[in-house]
Amino acid sequence: MVEVDVFWSYGIGASFALAAFRQLRQLQAESGTNDSKYDLKEMLDIKKLVKELEKGNSTAFDNQYFRKNLLFLSLLFVPSGANLLWSNPNWETMQVGSYETIPGWLVSAFSITNVSQGILGFWTTWNLLMRGKYYRAAMQTVGAYMGFCFILVNGWDKTGYQRFFSKNREAFDNWKWTNVSGWLFSDVVRILLAYGTAFMPLMLYWITKWLQEGYEMEEGFELPEDQMERLRETVKLGANLLTAVFGVGLGSAVFAHLMIRWFGWTIGGSIASAAIYLGIVRRGGICSALFKKILRVDSLDGPPVWELVPEERKADEKLVDASA
Repeated sequence: MVEVDVFWSYGIGASFALAAFRQLRQLQAESGTNDSKYDLKEMLDIKKLVKELEKGNSTAFDNQYFRKNLLFLSLLFVPSGANLLWSNPNWETMQVGSYETIPGWLVSAFSITNVSQGILGFWTTWNLLMRGKYYRAAMQTVGAYMGFCFILVNGWDKTGYQRFFSKNREAFDNWKWTNVSGWLFSDVVRILLAYGTAFMPLMLYWITKWLQEGYEMEEGFELPEDQMERLRETVKLGANLLTAVFGVGLGSAVFAHLMIRWFGWTIGGSIASAAIYLGIVRRGGICSALFKKILRVDSLDGPPVWELVPEERKADEKLVDASA
Protein backbone atom coordinates (compact mmCIF):
# COMPACT_ATOMS: atom_id res chain seq x y z
CA MET A 1 0.00 0.00 0.00
CA VAL A 2 1.23 3.47 -0.87
CA GLU A 3 0.79 4.77 2.67
CA VAL A 4 2.62 1.94 4.42
CA ASP A 5 5.35 1.00 1.94
CA VAL A 6 7.42 3.99 3.07
CA PHE A 7 7.65 2.38 6.51
CA TRP A 8 8.07 -1.12 5.13
CA SER A 9 10.91 -0.33 2.73
CA TYR A 10 12.73 1.58 5.49
CA GLY A 11 12.28 -1.42 7.80
CA ILE A 12 13.62 -3.80 5.16
CA GLY A 13 16.80 -1.79 4.69
CA ALA A 14 17.23 -1.36 8.44
CA SER A 15 16.72 -5.08 9.12
CA PHE A 16 19.31 -6.11 6.52
CA ALA A 17 21.93 -3.84 8.08
CA LEU A 18 21.05 -5.00 11.59
CA ALA A 19 21.26 -8.68 10.63
CA ALA A 20 24.84 -8.23 9.39
CA PHE A 21 25.95 -5.90 12.18
CA ARG A 22 29.03 -7.89 13.21
CA GLN A 23 30.18 -8.33 9.62
CA LEU A 24 29.64 -4.65 8.82
CA ARG A 25 31.51 -3.52 11.92
CA GLN A 26 34.41 -5.82 11.06
CA LEU A 27 34.54 -4.47 7.50
CA GLN A 28 34.64 -0.92 8.81
CA ALA A 29 37.31 -1.74 11.41
CA GLU A 30 39.48 -3.41 8.79
CA SER A 31 39.12 -0.42 6.47
CA GLY A 32 41.19 1.61 8.92
CA THR A 33 39.09 4.78 8.70
CA ASN A 34 38.63 6.77 11.87
CA ASP A 35 35.47 8.76 11.19
CA SER A 36 33.69 9.91 14.33
CA LYS A 37 31.09 11.99 12.50
CA TYR A 38 28.26 9.48 12.68
CA ASP A 39 25.79 11.85 14.34
CA LEU A 40 22.12 12.41 13.52
CA LYS A 41 22.84 15.40 11.30
CA GLU A 42 25.26 13.33 9.22
CA MET A 43 22.78 10.47 8.93
CA LEU A 44 20.04 12.71 7.59
CA ASP A 45 22.31 14.67 5.25
CA ILE A 46 21.11 13.58 1.81
CA LYS A 47 24.08 15.26 0.10
CA LYS A 48 26.46 13.20 2.23
CA LEU A 49 24.50 10.06 1.44
CA VAL A 50 24.71 10.73 -2.30
CA LYS A 51 28.44 11.47 -2.05
CA GLU A 52 29.02 8.22 -0.19
CA LEU A 53 27.14 6.33 -2.91
CA GLU A 54 29.13 8.10 -5.64
CA LYS A 55 32.46 7.19 -4.03
CA GLY A 56 31.77 3.50 -4.46
CA ASN A 57 34.35 2.60 -1.82
CA SER A 58 32.46 3.36 1.39
CA THR A 59 32.14 0.30 3.61
CA ALA A 60 28.51 1.29 4.22
CA PHE A 61 27.63 0.54 0.60
CA ASP A 62 30.56 -1.48 -0.76
CA ASN A 63 29.49 -4.81 0.70
CA GLN A 64 27.31 -7.76 -0.24
CA TYR A 65 24.67 -6.91 2.37
CA PHE A 66 23.87 -3.50 0.92
CA ARG A 67 23.94 -4.87 -2.63
CA LYS A 68 21.45 -7.58 -1.71
CA ASN A 69 19.30 -4.98 0.02
CA LEU A 70 19.30 -2.89 -3.16
CA LEU A 71 18.52 -5.85 -5.41
CA PHE A 72 15.76 -7.05 -3.10
CA LEU A 73 14.08 -3.65 -3.08
CA SER A 74 14.40 -2.95 -6.79
CA LEU A 75 13.74 -6.43 -8.22
CA LEU A 76 11.10 -7.73 -5.79
CA PHE A 77 9.64 -5.03 -3.58
CA VAL A 78 9.08 -2.33 -6.20
CA PRO A 79 7.48 -4.67 -8.78
CA SER A 80 5.03 -6.03 -6.20
CA GLY A 81 3.87 -2.54 -5.27
CA ALA A 82 3.69 -1.42 -8.90
CA ASN A 83 1.63 -4.49 -9.80
CA LEU A 84 -0.85 -3.84 -7.02
CA LEU A 85 -1.08 -0.12 -7.80
CA TRP A 86 -1.85 -0.88 -11.46
CA SER A 87 -4.25 -3.78 -10.91
CA ASN A 88 -5.96 -2.61 -7.71
CA PRO A 89 -5.50 1.17 -7.34
CA ASN A 90 -8.31 1.49 -4.78
CA TRP A 91 -6.81 -1.05 -2.40
CA GLU A 92 -3.19 -0.03 -2.94
CA THR A 93 -4.04 3.58 -2.00
CA MET A 94 -6.14 2.45 1.01
CA GLN A 95 -9.36 3.23 -0.90
CA VAL A 96 -8.29 6.85 -1.54
CA GLY A 97 -7.34 6.85 -5.23
CA SER A 98 -8.48 5.35 -8.53
CA TYR A 99 -7.23 5.21 -12.13
CA GLU A 100 -8.88 8.56 -12.75
CA THR A 101 -7.50 10.38 -9.68
CA ILE A 102 -3.95 9.00 -9.19
CA PRO A 103 -1.47 11.48 -10.73
CA GLY A 104 1.54 10.21 -12.65
CA TRP A 105 4.01 11.85 -10.28
CA LEU A 106 2.58 9.81 -7.38
CA VAL A 107 3.33 6.57 -9.21
CA SER A 108 6.92 7.71 -9.82
CA ALA A 109 7.37 8.91 -6.24
CA PHE A 110 5.94 5.65 -4.91
CA SER A 111 8.41 3.58 -6.93
CA ILE A 112 11.35 5.79 -5.97
CA THR A 113 10.63 5.81 -2.23
CA ASN A 114 10.29 2.03 -2.20
CA VAL A 115 14.01 1.97 -2.96
CA SER A 116 15.25 5.24 -1.45
CA GLN A 117 13.68 4.57 1.96
CA GLY A 118 15.33 1.15 2.03
CA ILE A 119 18.68 2.78 1.32
CA LEU A 120 18.03 5.32 4.08
CA GLY A 121 17.04 2.57 6.53
CA PHE A 122 20.27 0.67 5.81
CA TRP A 123 22.38 3.84 5.99
CA THR A 124 20.89 5.05 9.28
CA THR A 125 21.17 1.65 10.93
CA TRP A 126 24.74 1.25 9.68
CA ASN A 127 25.71 4.59 11.20
CA LEU A 128 24.22 3.68 14.57
CA LEU A 129 25.93 0.29 14.51
CA MET A 130 29.29 1.90 13.82
CA ARG A 131 28.79 4.02 16.94
CA GLY A 132 27.93 0.93 19.00
CA LYS A 133 24.33 2.08 19.50
CA TYR A 134 22.79 -1.36 19.08
CA TYR A 135 19.50 -0.48 20.79
CA ARG A 136 18.83 2.54 18.60
CA ALA A 137 19.94 0.59 15.54
CA ALA A 138 17.49 -2.23 16.29
CA MET A 139 14.69 0.27 16.96
CA GLN A 140 15.01 1.48 13.35
CA THR A 141 13.55 -1.85 12.24
CA VAL A 142 10.98 -2.27 15.00
CA GLY A 143 9.90 1.38 14.85
CA ALA A 144 9.36 1.12 11.10
CA TYR A 145 7.15 -1.94 11.53
CA MET A 146 5.23 -0.26 14.36
CA GLY A 147 4.42 2.60 11.99
CA PHE A 148 3.59 0.12 9.24
CA CYS A 149 1.14 -1.80 11.44
CA PHE A 150 -0.45 1.33 12.94
CA ILE A 151 -1.35 2.67 9.50
CA LEU A 152 -2.84 -0.69 8.51
CA VAL A 153 -4.84 -1.15 11.70
CA ASN A 154 -5.89 2.42 12.57
CA GLY A 155 -4.93 4.67 9.67
CA TRP A 156 -5.72 8.36 9.85
CA ASP A 157 -9.43 7.93 10.59
CA LYS A 158 -9.62 4.72 12.70
CA THR A 159 -10.69 2.67 9.65
CA GLY A 160 -7.34 1.27 8.58
CA TYR A 161 -8.35 -2.38 9.00
CA GLN A 162 -11.59 -1.73 7.09
CA ARG A 163 -9.67 -0.22 4.19
CA PHE A 164 -7.26 -3.17 4.24
CA PHE A 165 -9.98 -5.86 4.20
CA SER A 166 -12.06 -4.19 1.47
CA LYS A 167 -11.12 -5.27 -2.05
CA ASN A 168 -12.28 -1.95 -3.57
CA ARG A 169 -13.84 1.41 -2.72
CA GLU A 170 -17.38 0.12 -3.10
CA ALA A 171 -16.79 -2.58 -0.50
CA PHE A 172 -15.23 -0.04 1.87
CA ASP A 173 -18.13 2.41 1.50
CA ASN A 174 -20.48 -0.42 2.46
CA TRP A 175 -18.24 -1.90 5.14
CA LYS A 176 -19.26 -5.07 6.95
CA TRP A 177 -17.17 -7.94 8.26
CA THR A 178 -18.30 -10.21 5.41
CA ASN A 179 -16.06 -8.02 3.21
CA VAL A 180 -13.17 -10.13 4.50
CA SER A 181 -14.34 -13.21 2.57
CA GLY A 182 -14.58 -11.18 -0.66
CA TRP A 183 -11.11 -9.78 -0.03
CA LEU A 184 -9.66 -13.26 0.56
CA PHE A 185 -10.66 -14.41 -2.92
CA SER A 186 -9.71 -11.18 -4.70
CA ASP A 187 -6.84 -10.37 -7.06
CA VAL A 188 -5.24 -8.46 -4.19
CA VAL A 189 -4.65 -11.59 -2.12
CA ARG A 190 -3.50 -13.63 -5.12
CA ILE A 191 -0.85 -11.01 -5.94
CA LEU A 192 0.18 -10.71 -2.29
CA LEU A 193 0.60 -14.48 -2.03
CA ALA A 194 2.53 -14.68 -5.31
CA TYR A 195 5.05 -12.03 -4.31
CA GLY A 196 5.00 -12.93 -0.62
CA THR A 197 6.03 -16.53 -1.29
CA ALA A 198 8.88 -15.17 -3.39
CA PHE A 199 10.38 -12.51 -1.16
CA MET A 200 9.30 -13.15 2.45
CA PRO A 201 11.15 -16.52 2.77
CA LEU A 202 14.20 -15.03 1.02
CA MET A 203 14.20 -12.04 3.35
CA LEU A 204 13.89 -14.22 6.46
CA TYR A 205 16.56 -16.61 5.13
CA TRP A 206 19.10 -13.83 4.56
CA ILE A 207 18.46 -12.22 7.93
CA THR A 208 18.77 -15.46 9.92
CA LYS A 209 21.79 -16.58 7.88
CA TRP A 210 23.67 -13.31 8.42
CA LEU A 211 22.87 -13.24 12.12
CA GLN A 212 24.10 -16.82 12.58
CA GLU A 213 27.25 -16.11 10.59
CA GLY A 214 27.79 -13.15 12.90
CA TYR A 215 27.33 -15.33 15.99
CA GLU A 216 30.14 -17.61 14.78
CA MET A 217 32.46 -14.63 14.59
CA GLU A 218 32.33 -14.44 18.38
CA GLU A 219 35.15 -16.29 20.10
CA GLY A 220 33.97 -19.51 21.70
CA PHE A 221 30.62 -19.64 19.92
CA GLU A 222 29.75 -22.36 17.43
CA LEU A 223 26.41 -23.38 15.98
CA PRO A 224 25.45 -27.03 16.64
CA GLU A 225 26.86 -29.49 14.13
CA ASP A 226 23.76 -31.67 14.34
CA GLN A 227 21.42 -30.60 11.54
CA MET A 228 18.24 -31.00 13.59
CA GLU A 229 19.69 -29.00 16.46
CA ARG A 230 20.86 -26.33 14.02
CA LEU A 231 17.36 -26.25 12.51
CA ARG A 232 15.83 -25.78 15.96
CA GLU A 233 18.18 -22.87 16.62
CA THR A 234 17.20 -21.32 13.28
CA VAL A 235 13.48 -21.76 14.01
CA LYS A 236 13.94 -20.20 17.45
CA LEU A 237 15.75 -17.23 15.91
CA GLY A 238 13.02 -16.85 13.28
CA ALA A 239 10.37 -16.89 16.01
CA ASN A 240 12.19 -14.13 17.90
CA LEU A 241 12.45 -12.06 14.71
CA LEU A 242 8.75 -12.44 13.94
CA THR A 243 7.89 -11.60 17.55
CA ALA A 244 9.97 -8.42 17.38
CA VAL A 245 8.43 -7.35 14.07
CA PHE A 246 4.84 -8.52 14.15
CA GLY A 247 4.30 -9.30 17.83
CA VAL A 248 5.55 -5.90 18.94
CA GLY A 249 4.48 -4.00 15.82
CA LEU A 250 1.02 -5.47 15.33
CA GLY A 251 0.31 -5.84 19.04
CA SER A 252 1.18 -2.20 19.68
CA ALA A 253 -0.93 -1.08 16.71
CA VAL A 254 -4.01 -3.02 17.84
CA PHE A 255 -3.68 -1.70 21.40
CA ALA A 256 -3.22 1.88 20.20
CA HIS A 257 -6.21 1.56 17.86
CA LEU A 258 -8.47 0.31 20.65
CA MET A 259 -7.41 3.11 22.99
CA ILE A 260 -7.98 5.73 20.30
CA ARG A 261 -11.30 4.19 19.30
CA TRP A 262 -12.59 4.03 22.88
CA PHE A 263 -11.18 7.26 24.32
CA GLY A 264 -10.40 9.46 21.33
CA TRP A 265 -7.17 10.69 19.80
CA THR A 266 -6.00 12.85 22.71
CA ILE A 267 -6.73 10.66 25.74
CA GLY A 268 -6.51 7.32 23.96
CA GLY A 269 -3.36 8.30 22.10
CA SER A 270 -1.73 9.45 25.34
CA ILE A 271 -2.64 6.21 27.14
CA ALA A 272 -1.35 4.09 24.27
CA SER A 273 1.88 6.08 23.89
CA ALA A 274 2.66 5.88 27.60
CA ALA A 275 1.87 2.17 27.87
CA ILE A 276 3.83 1.23 24.73
CA TYR A 277 6.81 3.27 25.82
CA LEU A 278 6.92 1.98 29.41
CA GLY A 279 6.20 -1.66 28.60
CA ILE A 280 7.79 -2.16 25.21
CA VAL A 281 10.02 0.58 23.83
CA ARG A 282 12.00 1.91 26.78
CA ARG A 283 15.31 0.43 27.85
CA GLY A 284 14.57 -2.60 29.99
CA GLY A 285 11.26 -3.28 28.24
CA ILE A 286 10.20 -6.07 25.91
CA CYS A 287 12.23 -4.71 23.00
CA SER A 288 15.46 -4.70 24.99
CA ALA A 289 15.03 -8.36 25.93
CA LEU A 290 14.25 -9.36 22.34
CA PHE A 291 17.16 -7.38 20.92
CA LYS A 292 19.63 -9.10 23.25
CA LYS A 293 18.31 -12.51 22.24
CA ILE A 294 18.38 -11.75 18.53
CA LEU A 295 21.76 -10.02 18.46
CA ARG A 296 23.29 -12.24 21.14
CA VAL A 297 24.87 -9.40 23.06
CA ASP A 298 25.09 -8.79 26.80
CA SER A 299 24.74 -5.04 26.39
CA LEU A 300 22.92 -2.95 23.81
CA ASP A 301 25.78 -0.46 23.83
CA GLY A 302 29.14 -1.32 22.33
CA PRO A 303 32.38 0.50 21.60
CA PRO A 304 32.49 2.76 18.51
CA VAL A 305 33.90 0.83 15.60
CA TRP A 306 36.91 3.10 15.17
CA GLU A 307 38.14 1.83 18.53
CA LEU A 308 38.31 -1.64 16.99
CA VAL A 309 40.88 -0.72 14.33
CA PRO A 310 43.76 -3.25 14.53
CA GLU A 311 46.50 -2.17 16.92
CA GLU A 312 49.20 -2.18 14.26
CA ARG A 313 47.13 0.20 12.14
CA LYS A 314 46.61 2.48 15.13
CA ALA A 315 50.38 2.56 15.57
CA ASP A 316 50.86 3.50 11.93
CA GLU A 317 48.34 6.31 12.29
CA LYS A 318 50.20 7.65 15.34
CA LEU A 319 53.47 7.65 13.37
CA VAL A 320 51.83 9.55 10.54
CA ASP A 321 50.34 12.06 12.97
CA ALA A 322 53.73 12.51 14.67
CA SER A 323 55.56 13.06 11.39
CA ALA A 324 52.96 15.63 10.34
